[in-house]
Amino acid sequence: MVQAILKNSKQSVSPLQAALKRTWLEFCDSSSIHGLKYTQDRDTNKFVRSIWMVITLIMFICAILMVINIYLDYRSNPTRLNIEKNHAPIESLTFPAVTICPETTFNVEQSKKYLGELTLPAGINVTQIIPMLSTSQGFLNDDDVYNETHVLLLQSIQDLNNLSTLSFMKHLHWNCEDIIFRCRFKWQTMDCKQLLQLSRTFFGYCCSFNLNQNGLNYTAQHARAGLFNGLSLILQYNDTDYGEMATYSDGFKVLISENDAFPSAHSIIKFVPLHQETFFSVRPIETYCSRDVKELSVDQRQCVLPHEFPLKHFEQYVGMNCELECRVQNMLAICGCVTYFFYVNDTAERVCSFRDVPCLRDNFAAIIGRSLNMQFYCPNTCEIIDFNVELTNAELNIDIPTVDDFYNNIQANHTVVHIFMNNQVYRRARRDLLSNMVTLVSNLGSAFSLFVGVSMISIVEVIYYLTVVLRKHYVEELEMREKLRKIPINWYNKMEKIDKARK
Repeated sequence: MVQAILKNSKQSVSPLQAALKRTWLEFCDSSSIHGLKYTQDRDTNKFVRSIWMVITLIMFICAILMVINIYLDYRSNPTRLNIEKNHAPIESLTFPAVTICPETTFNVEQSKKYLGELTLPAGINVTQIIPMLSTSQGFLNDDDVYNETHVLLLQSIQDLNNLSTLSFMKHLHWNCEDIIFRCRFKWQTMDCKQLLQLSRTFFGYCCSFNLNQNGLNYTAQHARAGLFNGLSLILQYNDTDYGEMATYSDGFKVLISENDAFPSAHSIIKFVPLHQETFFSVRPIETYCSRDVKELSVDQRQCVLPHEFPLKHFEQYVGMNCELECRVQNMLAICGCVTYFFYVNDTAERVCSFRDVPCLRDNFAAIIGRSLNMQFYCPNTCEIIDFNVELTNAELNIDIPTVDDFYNNIQANHTVVHIFMNNQVYRRARRDLLSNMVTLVSNLGSAFSLFVGVSMISIVEVIYYLTVVLRKHYVEELEMREKLRKIPINWYNKMEKIDKARK
């Protein structure tokens, strides 16, 4: 050790460098890390030691690369979907939202009466205006080419009577009592006003059951299995002139969706014609998150819970609501207004009038997000309920006698709809953690153990040598160098001669 210190002092090696070297040599000689002791084995030559250094370095690199892959996989795929049970009781679910939209958009009798009470432009009568009401389809889609004359005329009616689009359209649409003849829920015939309410939808004003929407009385009715525990409706067109506004088919659109979802083209939509009895057999599949998944950050779980991504125009975050939010934001950016069925009371945005129809129609592709610079970020939803719906229908025969009072006074131009859960149980899937911190640490430890034999004790050894042993050697270096300063120079020369003689 004295000769080493003499050599170090002669080569102007600092005490810290000398202490580090001594610590490293001792650590290699006694460490539990595989391969290190052979890199400093003085019984072999430099070539063998170099080979061992390369092998040890490669093993360390392999271990680090595997650790990086394990960690990236942990971050990119933190959860997995497990089937919790195939026999979850259906009573634990809320009955889906059901929305009835007439295929004939306007109530002609009601529209004629309402328009007759308004001030009309000179030379224009109510009969001329009725066919022009189809121009309002420009608020919904781009299927038809709008007539500029009709747009200006309808706008002039609004302006003459100082009417908002909200008020004007609501007076033209159907009331629920005009399209719902009779209602039954869970085997109890009820006043339809208790079950269905006028709601805003992508198809204008419709009638909804169990829909959670701003302005509606949401009752959160729970589901029960079986036809007689579902929702049964007898639908009608209580309007002798409805044929004037009929489209290609006479009937109704039935929309089935989650309770928080805005009724739109993203819902499950089935068409039921008149003179038919249709059975909607619904089979739900629920996906929810475990508590551990909910405690992860949004970036880690790669999906959001409803309260984590609030939307401006919709009550709750649902995937389809976010896509509609994109549409509303693009509409505001391009045309500076929002269509009447998307409007909510607590926003200050302008409601689109008929004069905005050309803008809405001409920019339809950009508004729905086909343009890259008009797209809106919609994260995945963590919890969702999907509905599989199967239809069975038959011609409505009113001549067959029945003991069911629900069918009393039914007419040939009615249609009957039954929406029900088809089973006592349903499938429930749970989103769980794919690996937690314990699993991650275990995998990381396995990678280092496989390649270089590193364990928790090895880490403690490293800390021990970097603190206690290094400090001990550093103090020894300082003390020895202090003693050597007091030795005469002749003694140094003598030691050098002895050292050369030994060599």
